[in-house]
Amino acid sequence: MRGRKAMTIEEVQARIRAAHARIGHEGRFALTLTLNGAEDCYITHWYRPDPHAFEDCRAVGSGTIKECLAALDRYAAAYRRRPTQEEVGRTLGIVPDAPEPPRFLIAAE
Repeated sequence: MRGRKAMTIEEVQARIRAAHARIGHEGRFALTLTLNGAEDCYITHWYRPDPHAFEDCRAVGSGTIKECLAALDRYAAAYRRRPTQEEVGRTLGIVPDAPEPPRFLIAAE
C-alpha cells in the first residue's frame, strides 16, 4: 500500500449509499469481503421484480474493493427502474388511484 491511502469502511459505505440513491433506493446492495487476507470482495443487488415476488439477486462486480466500486458506479449509471404493473395501470387509467381511507365518525354522547 505504498503511496496510496486505503479506503475506510465509512468511505465504502458512502459510495454504496450514493449508488443506492442513484437507482432510486430500489432494493439493497450487499458487499461481501473475503477473510483470506486478500483484498477481494463482491457486490450484489437484491431487489423485488414485483411487489409480491421473492427477492432476486444480480451480481454487480467482483475483485478488489476499487474494482467493485467501479463496477457499482457503472451499474448505477446503466440501471433503469422498471415501473410496477400498478404504476403502468394508473398511468393508462386502467387502475384507479388508491381511494382515501374511510373516515370514522364518532358519535358524541
